Amino acid sequence: MVAVDGQGTGVTRAPIAHSEEWLSIVMALAAAVGAVAYFWLAPGLLPESHFTWAVPGWIAGAYLFVQMLLLLVSATQIRALGVLDSVVSILPVVVGLVMMIEWLLGHLPLSLFQLNVLGLLIATSLAEFLLTIWIRFVINRRTIGFGTT
Repeated sequence: MVAVDGQGTGVTRAPIAHSEEWLSIVMALAAAVGAVAYFWLAPGLLPESHFTWAVPGWIAGAYLFVQMLLLLVSATQIRALGVLDSVVSILPVVVGLVMMIEWLLGHLPLSLFQLNVLGLLIATSLAEFLLTIWIRFVINRRTIGFGTT
């Protein structure tokens, strides 16, 4: 994408529009794809180090922090991309629930460590989805109406 500078003589590169929403969408998609790859490619993974058990919690906290920071930057703007961001933010929750159902049916062997990671994935992505929807409604002062009156 290009833009003409103030003098009308040169052509400069325009910045990517709405990069905070695109980054949020890419992070949610990466979480969903990464979860599928992690649970299906390394079933039964159980690390030896006790320190490793804390790493998923820190990653989940960092993911939620960055997503909320990006949301607060972009929540006041009303665009179709914001709606897409809200829809895509539910994808990691769905992936986590499908993985849990696969584990319950016995199709996916998971270790206790992976069950911990799965619980963090579901809880973190559900919190991100609910906060995304709530903040967009509160900041933009939108309501949900039922009926015609």
